[in-house]
Amino acid sequence: MSLSNASLAEINALHYGNIIFYQFWSYLLVCLGTVGHSLNIYVFTRPILRSNPCTRYFLATAIAGSFVTTFNVLLRLLQMIYPAYNPFGYSTASCKILSFIVYCSRFLCSSPSATLRGWSSLRVASRAILFVIVVVALFYLYVPIQYENILMSTKCSPTQSTDPLFTGIWNLLIFSLGPSIVMLSFGLLTFRHVQQSGKRMVPQSNQVQNQTESITPQQDQLRRKKKTDRQLLQMILVQSVYFSLLSTPVSVWYIYTALRINVVPDALQSAKDTLFGNVTGLLSITGACISFYFFTLSSQLFRRELIQLFKCQWRPNQTIPTSTELRQRN
Repeated sequence: MSLSNASLAEINALHYGNIIFYQFWSYLLVCLGTVGHSLNIYVFTRPILRSNPCTRYFLATAIAGSFVTTFNVLLRLLQMIYPAYNPFGYSTASCKILSFIVYCSRFLCSSPSATLRGWSSLRVASRAILFVIVVVALFYLYVPIQYENILMSTKCSPTQSTDPLFTGIWNLLIFSLGPSIVMLSFGLLTFRHVQQSGKRMVPQSNQVQNQTESITPQQDQLRRKKKTDRQLLQMILVQSVYFSLLSTPVSVWYIYTALRINVVPDALQSAKDTLFGNVTGLLSITGACISFYFFTLSSQLFRRELIQLFKCQWRPNQTIPTSTELRQRN
């Protein structure tokens, strides 16, 4: 069936817009992600946050996000825009291995979550991070089994025998909604625990204050710790919301593709589906690259620790005058 000139022009416009969007958004993510995660690592290694177990999860998220920014995004860019240098197309082995790494890195950037107070320790946090890495690798073992590179194409996708509906539902539950629900659930439980603990502290602090009319150093330290926990919890809640919003559309696209597997689209519809798939695919990894900017907007503690970096850089070098110089001035 021949296409009209209007349809050809629309197809070319969609194809051109697809390439421009992919290039612009990928380079933007690399720039924002590299700067943002570098500052994330600086803030989460500050002395005031270093001893908090929840910060260890945020630090793991920043490291995983850095991997997504420098590895996942660039691989997608090569696959889409520069097919001659596409590492997925060299062989089936490269397709399987790289796809497995990409899926795991994309999931790891969202997996850390807050823990209950009984599990809140640096030792438990470190073990939980290692446990998550192993579990994620098991979750995506199907990728190196089912994915193959397609000849004469830049795609590295599941084989024809694979049920596409499985991929869509699996990504929706494990990648899009799973981490967000876990973070939100543990975050709300932690918030409830901190709130109840604060209420129990009020009568005790009032008694001590009536007796001594002053706040002891232990009470002041505990109060600062509770404030830090609330700020970190606020960051977790924000992270769970924006990640679920950005990662859900790609799962919807997988399900949409699976439901239309028996439909043969025309060239125009195929161009629209390709554009929609590429947009949702990039949105799914956007959350892993821009967490720094959401943390900056949502947490006063994060902004205060970040400002310390610029204060150290902009502070003029001041020399303390010696006693001889003071006598000469007098």
